[in-house]
Amino acid sequence: MEIKKEFLKIEKERFVTFMDALMAIIMTIMVLEIKIPSVETLSNETLQHELHKALTPLIGFLVSFGTLTMIWLSHNDLMRDIHGITKQFALLNFLLILIIALVPFSTALGWGYSKTSLAVFIYALNIFLLSAAFAILYGFSVAKKLIPAKTSQYMRAKKIISFLSLVLLVFAMLFSFRNPSFSLFLTALIPLAHTIAIVFAYKFKT
Repeated sequence: MEIKKEFLKIEKERFVTFMDALMAIIMTIMVLEIKIPSVETLSNETLQHELHKALTPLIGFLVSFGTLTMIWLSHNDLMRDIHGITKQFALLNFLLILIIALVPFSTALGWGYSKTSLAVFIYALNIFLLSAAFAILYGFSVAKKLIPAKTSQYMRAKKIISFLSLVLLVFAMLFSFRNPSFSLFLTALIPLAHTIAIVFAYKFKT
């Protein structure tokens, strides 16, 4: 029995390390989509103009980086409480990573072409699928009793924020064809809402 517990512990640590490495790589390569100005004659005026054009992609990078940070923090909480890694749980994690791997592309597309409805829709859809995939992963963990079911005020508040995030993202997808800028604004609220919850977490925990 002791050998089995030790085996599970080692496998869990290896799995967590692997997942963390993948997420770190994806979060890092997003910055590569912010291009260095390419002009024949670079002056202060032209540099200022080029940097102004890069402002929207930079905001997109910060928003997506914040979103992935919130996913990582939630995933870290999940992995800390989990009892053991099953094949089904691992496959759901790889589905999550698959969706995360698309974030650099959708970020560059949505924020790089912020006035194009389809580009913004694809970005909002990617973030929606990301939030939904993690919700499914968490729900699966609770349903299969891989983690203990928590009923603290903090967890209830976190679930409410996650649900509201999904609703906001649905509206973001709908508004992308009417007002792309407003759609991007809605997606930017997601990491902000989760950040507020974490900052004031001690007020909710029991």
